[in-house]
Amino acid sequence: MDGRLEVVCFVAGSVRFAVEARQVQAMLEVPPPGAIAAETLLGLPPAEGERRRWLHCGGLCLEVSEPVRLASLTVDHIHPLPPLLAARLTLPGARALAFDADGVLLVIELPCREHLCLLPLPLAGEGRGEGGSPFRFPIGH
Repeated sequence: MDGRLEVVCFVAGSVRFAVEARQVQAMLEVPPPGAIAAETLLGLPPAEGERRRWLHCGGLCLEVSEPVRLASLTVDHIHPLPPLLAARLTLPGARALAFDADGVLLVIELPCREHLCLLPLPLAGEGRGEGGSPFRFPIGH
């Protein structure tokens, strides 16, 4: 690797995410059986009225909002989660923050399908900030 990380970027619950491209085998335009919405997996509010795509990720098919794109991030644009954010963030699989021309991306690692039942996904509003946010403090304040 020459100082770059290939990622697939997508939107879920109005938040921009990135996963390592090696985790994504295909992007589908038609929903396959057993697909799970990224918002459900990440504990975010459901998407409404957005164009959707499905990412096939090692036995897990994840429904995400557009835009979905392949990007190459330089390692100097990827940063570990700041300690306060890491301590307060309840999104499963959150690993780092990355910056690109469009702003901030939350870099996550997706679980394989057999580990989905092990995720500690809170019930709506449980252990969450205002409005069921996965952040325990208001964003932008």
